[in-house]
Amino acid sequence: MAIPVHPEPVADDPATVRWVVPGGLLPLVGAPAALPPSLDALARDGIVESVIVESAAVRVTLASGHTWRADGSRVRGALLADLEQPADWSAAQPTSADDVLREAAREVLDGDVGAFVASHGGALRVVDVADGVITVDLAGACSHCPAADVTLTDRFADAVRVRAPQLREVRAADGPADRGHLRRLLPLLP
Repeated sequence: MAIPVHPEPVADDPATVRWVVPGGLLPLVGAPAALPPSLDALARDGIVESVIVESAAVRVTLASGHTWRADGSRVRGALLADLEQPADWSAAQPTSADDVLREAAREVLDGDVGAFVASHGGALRVVDVADGVITVDLAGACSHCPAADVTLTDRFADAVRVRAPQLREVRAADGPADRGHLRRLLPLLP
């Protein structure tokens, strides 16, 4: 079965491409302890400089003197071959499912969802990640907003789940009494 991937350029870094992959495919985030075989061969050939795994992407940086136009198809082929064998990917540091979930939450808050919340005068901060549950603190306009539960379930939780399917639930941290309007934080059923 072919694994779907698509490349996204990285702003201000023409040597790096972010290859979007299905969330939850790889059991790690960060730099791998060792590259899987096909990408390792390209690194030994001096084509690939570095690889960083995100929750739903793999960032590949080419070595100096190489271009995506010339080497992109070789890198894509190597990446696809290595993605077929997730067990060949090992973490440089121990990585748990909650570590992957925490990284997915960070990526979501650093992206469109965080920008949306900020544009409405709010703030969303991850307080804890444990056993597939993310606990968040709502601040600014979010602490009083009647739509905060919708933001959490329809925007934040859905975006995290795309990157980390092991997400079970998003909860609001215990806070002031004025958060009583949070009628529901829908659990995400696997």
